[in-house]
Amino acid sequence: MCLACGTPFPSRDERGFRSLCPDCGRELHTCKNCAFFKPGVHYDCAETVQDPVFDKEKANLCEWWRPGNPKGVPGGSPGTEKRAEASAKAKFDELFK
Repeated sequence: MCLACGTPFPSRDERGFRSLCPDCGRELHTCKNCAFFKPGVHYDCAETVQDPVFDKEKANLCEWWRPGNPKGVPGGSPGTEKRAEASAKAKFDELFK
């Protein structure tokens, strides 16, 4: 799923190192779009990569890359995070009525 807009990844046949999101045009083959992206571990990657990727939001040539759920986006959908935030605020506001 695209980190920028939440669009599902293209089919396996349409994915490559230079793939772009069909909706927003952002690069998909990035660390932050990878299932192995784990901030805080060695090179922020759960795989045994030899060289660091410094810009985690730019396309790279890592062969370990697998489509993943963008980190910081519960359920992979930016809209889901907004709905959860609104629900929590509504419950909080309800306490003071």
